[in-house]
Amino acid sequence: MTRPEFACSKADCTFALTGTCIESIDDPTRKCPNLKGADVLSEPNEQDGSEDDQHAIENAARRFPTGLELGFNEAAQIMRSRYTRLIGVLGQAEAGKTCLFTSLYLQLTGRHLCPKYRFAGSETLLGFEQRSRHLRDWNEEGVPDQIVDHTRFGNHRSPAFLHLAFHDEHGTRHDLLLPDLPGEWTTRLLSDASTADRFAFLQRSDIVLLALEAPQFANRRTRNNAITDATHLLERLSDDIALPKSIPLLLAVTKCDETGGRAPQEVQQIADTASNRGYSVSTVPLAAFPRNGATVPLGFGIDPLLTQMSLACNLARTDPVQDIGSTSRSYLNARGHR
Repeated sequence: MTRPEFACSKADCTFALTGTCIESIDDPTRKCPNLKGADVLSEPNEQDGSEDDQHAIENAARRFPTGLELGFNEAAQIMRSRYTRLIGVLGQAEAGKTCLFTSLYLQLTGRHLCPKYRFAGSETLLGFEQRSRHLRDWNEEGVPDQIVDHTRFGNHRSPAFLHLAFHDEHGTRHDLLLPDLPGEWTTRLLSDASTADRFAFLQRSDIVLLALEAPQFANRRTRNNAITDATHLLERLSDDIALPKSIPLLLAVTKCDETGGRAPQEVQQIADTASNRGYSVSTVPLAAFPRNGATVPLGFGIDPLLTQMSLACNLARTDPVQDIGSTSRSYLNARGHR
C-alpha cells in the first residue's frame, strides 16, 4: 500500500512507495520520528522553523550527490524539476542489463547515435564511468572476459537508479531513470512471490524491459528452462507485482551477436504470452558488446531500442495525478504528467 502523503528523512526508506518502514516500526505514522508529511519535507517553512531546524536545512543544502547512483529521494528531486521517464528493467544475473545501460551511455556520449540522438547530461556520470571502466582495458586481443562488474547492493530493500538525458532529432529533451537491479532480485522473485513488494516501483514505470539472453533460447539444452523462467516472470509481473496492463513491455533480447543478430524464434512464445495477458509488447534484438568474430557492430540494437522505448512511452496510458504539493512532481506521481 503506497502512502504518497508521507515522506521519510532517511534516504533509503521507501515507506511512501511500499508502506513498509525501513526500521520495521509497526505504525510509522504515529511512532517514527523520521516520517513527515510530504509537504513538510519538500517545502519547509523557514520562518516557522526553530534554530535547529534552520541549521538542518542549511546543512542539507550543502550536500551534493555522489554521482554514482540515485535513491528514491534523489530520483524524486529530478522528477519534480522536469518530466522523467522511469524505465523498469528485470532480468536474471548475467542477462546483460548493466551492459545494456553502459552501451547506451557510451553510444550517446561517443556521438555514435548522432544526429538522431545527442547526449544531454547525467546526474550519475560517475556511476556510468565506474561500470564502464573495464572497457578501458581493451587491447589487441579484443573484448575482456568481464566488461562490467556484477551489480551488488548494500541495501537489500531499495533499488538504485542511473540517470541519463538526451535530445532527439527535434531538439526535445528526454530524461531517463534506469534501475540497475541485481539479477538475484529477479531470480528470487521467480522462487518467492513474497519478494514482489520490492518491485512495487515498477507500477509507476513508463515501460518495463525484460532482459532475455538469446543464447539461452537458441540452445536446445537450455531453451525449455529459459521459456519456463520468462513465462513465470510474466506471471509474477501480472499477478504478484500487479503491473498495470497500460504499461508496455519490451523484450530486450541480449547477446544476439551469438545468434546472428536475430532474436531466437522461441522468444516469440514469450511475446505471445505477454499479449495474452493483456500487455502491449515489442521485441528488440541487442548486442551491447559483440565478441570477436561477430557479424553485428558494437552497440547493435541501441538505436532501435531508444526508438521503441520512446514509442511505447508515448502510447502509455496517462494516470490521474496524485499531487504532493500544489505544483511539484515526484517519483510517485510521475506517470500522471505527459
